[in-house]
Amino acid sequence: MEIERIAVRETNCYLLRGPQGCILIDPGPPGCGARVIAAATQAGVEPQEVRLILITHGHLDHYGAAAVVKAWCGAPVTAHPGEDEFSRNRRNALPPAGTLRGSIVRWLFLLLSPLMPIRPLEMDMALEPDTDLSSYGLGGQIVPIPGHSPGSIGLITAEGDAFVGDLFVNYAVPSQPLYLSDRAAWRSSAEQIRRLDPRRVYVGHGEPFPGAQLAKIRPARYQLRWWVR
Repeated sequence: MEIERIAVRETNCYLLRGPQGCILIDPGPPGCGARVIAAATQAGVEPQEVRLILITHGHLDHYGAAAVVKAWCGAPVTAHPGEDEFSRNRRNALPPAGTLRGSIVRWLFLLLSPLMPIRPLEMDMALEPDTDLSSYGLGGQIVPIPGHSPGSIGLITAEGDAFVGDLFVNYAVPSQPLYLSDRAAWRSSAEQIRRLDPRRVYVGHGEPFPGAQLAKIRPARYQLRWWVR
């Protein structure tokens, strides 16, 4: 399997290419569809090779470009059951924060969000936990990893790589995400991924990191890069 990381603003989109087709994970924020398509084309991917557009959770910076990418390749958009409804509530766009700075950003967003057009997630089908993705051309399995959002999902490939959306962030060191909808659920999900002992962890924001680093995940404040450099 080949893995192509496509950075769109602060969000990572991943293109997973197997012998039977491709899966595209998190096409990124609104306005980034053309960039994702250009990167996939440059990597030699034909539109018909993309079998599935997988959304790890219903936050706009991960699904905002899905409609544009779908129009290019025709692949169905999928996420956890209920994440489309979750995305319709503006208050869910930024869950409670783990730092003062994050809380201020959230309060400002909630104050100004009625002035912003926010398009909810539109998906063609829901993926249940433990779904086998071999029918989409890739050896792998869907795992539920709630915490950042109630319906966050990850993908564990047959090669042992973990694609975890915003379960972790790695701008400087692997850390908790700044925003968590459920801290207890996050701790359980983080432990679940650690027990799976992945070869490498691919995050929605920041750099992928070796699975061995799951032994020490820092608090959310370490997400602020200048604090640890």
